[in-house]
Parts: sequence; C-alpha cells; structure tokens
Amino acid sequence: MEVRRKAQLFSLMSVCTVLAATSCAAGGSSASGTTLDQAGCDKITSGAAAGASTSLKQPGGGSQSLQIQQASLGTGLPKTTASSKTISFVGGAYTGTTEAYWKDLAGKFETANPGYKVNIRIIDWNNIDQQVSTMIQTKQYPDILNQNKFSGWAANGLLQPIDSLVSPTVGNDFIPSFKENSYYQGSQYGLPLIASTRALFYNKDIFAKVGISQPPTTWAELVAAAQKIKAAGYTGYGLPLGGEENQGEWSLWMWSNGGDWKSDNQWSVNSQRNVESLNFLSCLSNVYKVTQPNPGQTNRTDGVFRPFANGQTGMIMGASFAPSLFKQWNSTVNYGIAPIPVNNGTKPFTLGVQDYLVSFKNPGNTEAVSKFLNFFYQTDNYVRFLTSQGFLPTTQTASAALKNEPDFAPYLDLLPIAKFYPSTDPSFPKAQGTLEAQLGTALAPGADTKSVLDQVQTAATQGNGG
Repeated sequence: MEVRRKAQLFSLMSVCTVLAATSCAAGGSSASGTTLDQAGCDKITSGAAAGASTSLKQPGGGSQSLQIQQASLGTGLPKTTASSKTISFVGGAYTGTTEAYWKDLAGKFETANPGYKVNIRIIDWNNIDQQVSTMIQTKQYPDILNQNKFSGWAANGLLQPIDSLVSPTVGNDFIPSFKENSYYQGSQYGLPLIASTRALFYNKDIFAKVGISQPPTTWAELVAAAQKIKAAGYTGYGLPLGGEENQGEWSLWMWSNGGDWKSDNQWSVNSQRNVESLNFLSCLSNVYKVTQPNPGQTNRTDGVFRPFANGQTGMIMGASFAPSLFKQWNSTVNYGIAPIPVNNGTKPFTLGVQDYLVSFKNPGNTEAVSKFLNFFYQTDNYVRFLTSQGFLPTTQTASAALKNEPDFAPYLDLLPIAKFYPSTDPSFPKAQGTLEAQLGTALAPGADTKSVLDQVQTAATQGNGG
C-alpha cells in the first residue's frame, strides 16, 4: 500500500512542559518555547507562529517508500549456496492476502522453471525492520527483499546493482520518476515495486449529521470540523503516531506547514517550522482533544484505518491502498476523498510512497534472482499483485492497464504533485528509525517537541546507512 505498510516503532512526546499540577489542556509552556493552550494552538493554525511561510517545492522526480511488519527473530531461511537455483524472498505484509499472492507466484514460477525454487517469507510491517536488521547482522541476507529503503545497504556494499538483473523491456518500462528515485551514486539498486499516495478521507454521513458541507482545506478548518465531530460523539481526527509508519503521517503534517526533511540539501528535521508542526499535533490531542486516546501509541492500520472503516472516526489521512482494506473488512463506510489541508499558504501536494525490491550479494544467486524478477514484472503477474494489494503501479504498461479502474484512476492523477521521502540519502534509514522510535513520545505530558526532533536530526547527520 503505499503501503507497506510498514515501519516500526512509534511514539510521541507532548509539546507542553507540564508541571505536575498543570495539564496541557489547561496550558503550559513547552521547552521549545510555544504555549500550548487554546490561544497558542490557535496562533499556530493562523499561520502566525513560525515566521515567513515556506512554500513546498514541487518534486523534480523520484519517489519513495511505504510500510507495515511482523515477528520472530530467527530468519527461518535456507542459506543460498554457490550457483543455487533456490533463492529466498522476504517481503512485507501489505494486506491479509500478501503471503498468498507471493506463494502462488512462486508456485507458478517453479512450474515454468523446473529445478528452481523460491522460499517465501512475509513479515508484518510492524516488525520487518527489526527482523531484517537481524538478518543483516547475522549475514543471513535474503536474496530478494521487499522494503521501503535501499540506499543505506547500497552504501555499505551489500546490494548488487539491480538494473542488470532485469531485461531491457522491464527496465525501460518503469515510470521515469520512480526509476530515478531508485539510484545510489549512479547505479540502480532498487526496483520500484509499488506506489501509493495520501489524501484526506472523511466520513460523509458524519459530516452531514454535524452540518459540515465541505471537507476542510486548512488546519484551522480541520480543527473546527474535528471539534464538531467530537462533540457529536465520534473521533474528530484519527492521528496514528505509533510504530507503524509514523514517518508518513509526520511528513504530511510537516509538508502541509511548509517544512521539510531537508533544506538546500542539508537535514532540517528540527527546524522552527517542523517544531511548530509537532506542537500542532500535540494541540490536536492535548488541547483541542479531537483525536483518539493515546495517538502517540496508535498504529495506522488497526488503530486508525479500521475505526474509520467502522464509522467511528470523522477524518483520517488515508492512502490509495485503504479502499482495498475497507473491502476486506466488509466496511460500508460512506467516505469522500479530498486534498490534504494545509497551513501557512502551502501549495497542494500529496505524499508519494514507493517500495522497492532489492537483491543482496549472495554467491551464486544472480541467475535465479534475475529469472524470478523478470517473471514477476510480466504485466499479468504484476497487475494481479497491484489489484490484490491495492497499490499504484510503477510501470507504464501497468498504469495503462489500470487507468480506467475506478479504484486506481483518482490516485494516479495525484502523482504529479507528489513529494517523497529522502530515501536516496543513505542517512535516511537512521533518521527514519529514530523518528519511528521517538515521535510518539512528543505527545506525552511534559515532553519537549524540539528535543524529539533534535534526536532525529542527530541521527540524520551522523547516519551512514542502515
């Protein structure tokens, strides 16, 4: 799904420096200098809190990652031997049918290529980072890995250039911006697997019930709508800052306020604008009180997507793969999709998430890896994966095949204004891992938001791959 739904640790510290007798709701000064009371939070949504507005730059190309993940420390994978026709595939569980798809594909591949075998292991996105790290530390590298990053491993010399593993027909079929975002120092180490975009999902029935005629376009309008929804007994806005892909939710709020991961090619995670954005998330939870309880410990899929599908939440930041989940859950929610609300006059955008297939340098695995990758990217096989998992295509032929499908067409139109994670920077995995582990703590009473972002900034500037 953008998918992958994937990623890992999540938590957040609240923006208020709260004394024992003072609650965030009642006010208090954060160590980062913002008063998180009604007036302070309203100042943020007025666009007057962080100085001059910084418009989001439109992407020049590239795309990026996605996430979800599962369990157990052992790799459970047979080791590849020299010239082996048996290879291992490790991937993230995008949906409840992900494992069934890959095992079925492996069976078809083995039938078409007698003597070759693919061992499939699918891991929930909440645990995949930890388990892949264990595989790498113990040098039990999977032959093919489905992940939302690659540059750190490429920088450490663990991956084989992957463009040589697929035919020119496959290699030239990728949408240029996706392929461009798959390179490290001039060589392509990632094969674009899937893409997803983000948008505001809102419950039409709840909106009608509380008298909201249009979805919000600004932060101030979102707060006003969420307050009406909460007063009617629903969750106003579902905020997932727990361990499953909080870098996605964070990026949406950061970009919608004019911030960014980097500025002039330098890391700027702890910028004043970004601190303001994290303060606002604390406002949603602790001052406006329009979120579900404990957003710093809430994961996206079960903690936000499912309650929305059950009609319990008025608004969420949804993904292009979410409708496929709603169908799996037999949801009857009547929802609409709208652009992401912005602050400070920020230009419209969406988050473009890209996941990859990479190949580790295991002796003798090149031929079998190449055969399997080319088999997977055959149009019928690839389209079947996309439609079963609810992701957007990264190839031109699959895009053409899906352009008239109602579940895909609206999101394909968003890709031209997509912004992406800085995944081609080998320091990004360290920054992402620290964000995943620490972001949720920023919503806890007494937390200092800037110190949380300082930790991510330090990881980014000191990181050299993952």
